[in-house]
Amino acid sequence: MQAWSYHPAFPPVLGHVTKRDFLSSIDISRHQLEDMLELAARAKGKRPGQVLAGKTLGLLFFDPSLRTRVSFDVAMVQLGGSCINLSRDDLYELEPKEQAVMDGIAEEHVMDAARTLSRYVDALGVRSVTRTGSWARDRQEVLLRSYARHATVPVINLETCFEHPCQAVADIFTMREQLLQLKGRRLTLAWSMHPDPKPLGPTHSVLTLAAMMGMNITLAHPLGFEVDDEVLQRSRGLAQESGGSVQVVNDLRAGARDSEVLYVRSWGSTKYWEDSEREAMVKRSLSDWRVDRDLMATTQNALLMHPLPVRRNVVATDEVLDGPRSVIYDQAANRTHVQKALLMQLLK
Repeated sequence: MQAWSYHPAFPPVLGHVTKRDFLSSIDISRHQLEDMLELAARAKGKRPGQVLAGKTLGLLFFDPSLRTRVSFDVAMVQLGGSCINLSRDDLYELEPKEQAVMDGIAEEHVMDAARTLSRYVDALGVRSVTRTGSWARDRQEVLLRSYARHATVPVINLETCFEHPCQAVADIFTMREQLLQLKGRRLTLAWSMHPDPKPLGPTHSVLTLAAMMGMNITLAHPLGFEVDDEVLQRSRGLAQESGGSVQVVNDLRAGARDSEVLYVRSWGSTKYWEDSEREAMVKRSLSDWRVDRDLMATTQNALLMHPLPVRRNVVATDEVLDGPRSVIYDQAANRTHVQKALLMQLLK
């Protein structure tokens, strides 16, 4: 990222940063995160006007999207800019490997696509969550990182199997909006049942940023559904630095007990990443990993969060999703305001 400047109605709150891309939840410090949240709150309360007039954001979606696509599009429109949305159907098969002999199905190298798109747009967002069958490969975010390496404009991670930093910033924003102060507050990140193997991106990014904010985090999941160990150890270090903590339990009720925020979602097993049939078989006995009224009653009147889309009455019951402690639509709405803050930081 370059030095950040703002419209006079939104005075500078951030200093110089070391990356022009936003690829990971660790691309920003706690101070920079707090300043981004402050700017998002201002953008939510008072629209900053046409501060990105004439700017164009290119969005590349290699996988489906609703909230990410629409929130970025709306954010750019409200800031006076515009979006170009491209899906997998609009793009050639791409080769991300350096010095590849392109005699296979790939029609274009990422290098050429990224350099060309950089001549058209002022920033690029990339979503690619498709599993290749290898966790060692998928955690490297090869396509996203290749775009970032070759593009000459800022690149934003719109979700990979490994991270979803834009979602996580909006989730932290929502928590702070509801609780005011996050340090020392009790967050449970709870695995839930889902028929499909889901990416770990939102879980990894929320875990990282919540630890950065000094929350006391309980990660609750069945055996075999551990998060990436590097992310876990990094989060423990960040929590310790910030006065928080991270613990892991393998029991949903124990994990949810006395929590102030219950963040529920499913994620795939890195242990069975290359064997979806084996993962599906393991999950047959885990249907009780679901949020219902009885589970919510064990919490400290917790906020219920989920990044959506949600499998109703599988991940959580209608009663709790539509209940008074559910903030799932606030999370979704706040995506736009956080996106506005990020885009102002990158493009002004």
